[in-house]
Amino acid sequence: MRFEWDEYRGGQSGYMAVGEKLRIADANLDRLDMRLADLSEMRYAIIREKVLALLSAISIEYPMDVFDRLVREERFPETFRALSARQPRTFDEAICAEDVARVLSAANDEERLLLCRELAHACDRLYLVSAGEYNDRWVRQLMDLIREDERMDDNGEPDLEARTPRPVGERIAYLRNTYTDLAYETFSSVLSHTSSTYYSDFPGVCEALYYERATACILPMENSTDGKLLRFYSLMTKYDLRIAYITQITAWDTDVTTRYALLRRAVSVPHPDKLDAVALFFECRIMPEEDMPLYRILAAADAYHFSLSRIDTVPSPYEDDDRTTYDLILRAEDGADFVSLLTYFYLLVQGFTLLGIYPEIAST
Repeated sequence: MRFEWDEYRGGQSGYMAVGEKLRIADANLDRLDMRLADLSEMRYAIIREKVLALLSAISIEYPMDVFDRLVREERFPETFRALSARQPRTFDEAICAEDVARVLSAANDEERLLLCRELAHACDRLYLVSAGEYNDRWVRQLMDLIREDERMDDNGEPDLEARTPRPVGERIAYLRNTYTDLAYETFSSVLSHTSSTYYSDFPGVCEALYYERATACILPMENSTDGKLLRFYSLMTKYDLRIAYITQITAWDTDVTTRYALLRRAVSVPHPDKLDAVALFFECRIMPEEDMPLYRILAAADAYHFSLSRIDTVPSPYEDDDRTTYDLILRAEDGADFVSLLTYFYLLVQGFTLLGIYPEIAST
């Protein structure tokens, strides 16, 4: 039977149509939205006061002070997690106490997002500003934030031969075939003064970079048939390498598309304005905790304008750790805030490793 929202029912005098009832309810919700907007502005002002309180403990004469003394300081993340986590009050007398608690918990999540964003950008004015969204200021700011990113400790280094002198210029190591040659040509189009050096196996390719016989190397990371190529991610982990660029190469005889990565020994920050980049990505490895589950991490990425491009479970790097480990590939959308996202991960996600910030380069 058709339901007529705006008709009076039952012939009763003064009976209100269903549609009218819904419009009144929506009008009341609109008024609550206005009140919530006012409260959100007040909450933001208080968050700013918390940030100023944190900054009052250090000298911020130089932009790096915030990153060195707060974001990247060894003990501060634990302090930050404690001071930024507020347990929501319980309202046992509320009709919907569980729903209220969930709303307040979500409000605390939002507070942490705002705190990280404000800390990340506390010293923006001290960086030289130039035109464009991704510019020299952006690159310097990110490099200051990641410049002391964790490297493999002495006990984790591969047991390999002694180092040889580092080559002059860009020298790229790879196992040669038709498609890696195409990947090399693509990467060479955005690099200067490149030369190639060939190896007979993939561990040899990684060793060349690890011991600085090359400045970069090329590995296949995934393809359209097998998906993520765990063997090569394991090599990247073993030799503690980071992704600098990616490109997609499609085999004309099989139509299989392979994602090749140019790897370096440390995280590099590209200048996307100077590249013909298809997209810009943020890749990391995380081990979620009970108080920082995966859904919360993905919600934070969304809040800072990143979309999830790929997620995989991978073996834990520690033999005695049975926690689920994830590799995330996040795609930067319009307005993507890399500095805030990194700050959030450094301060709140304990098992975080940055694998790369890199553009995808269109194949030549």
